[in-house]
Amino acid sequence: MDWIANPLYDDIKNLLQEILGDPLLSDLPDDMDIYDIKCQISKLRGHVINLYLVRPNSKIRIAVLHNATVSDLQRTVSKAILRNSNTIPKSFSWRYFWRRQCLAIGSTMLCEQTKLLVHYDVKNNDSVRITRRVRRPKRR
Repeated sequence: MDWIANPLYDDIKNLLQEILGDPLLSDLPDDMDIYDIKCQISKLRGHVINLYLVRPNSKIRIAVLHNATVSDLQRTVSKAILRNSNTIPKSFSWRYFWRRQCLAIGSTMLCEQTKLLVHYDVKNNDSVRITRRVRRPKRR
């Protein structure tokens, strides 16, 4: 374990502790990734789309970038549900969930994951809900 005794490792560790101890970052969740950090920075600049995830018992506020895809929105919804719910098991498969479910804004189904939200005419303060994905029957 020569890397633990390395002075560069100690410098990086001290710098990381200093950054994480910053009072401006104290209100951020622990499970943030790069997309969440970009979204927080854009939120401060006013460059995000604020949406509301409507669930049967609650309404959760979420934010996505202006150039976000449906896949980005799905990931944001998944994280928002995990942060606000204690009943989801660790073995829950979001991949299986998103194969069976779809996001919807009004009557518009957001099923194509690679499309930008701008193509669906998503506006600020719209309500997003989770609905069952409608599958077309296979032709034989």
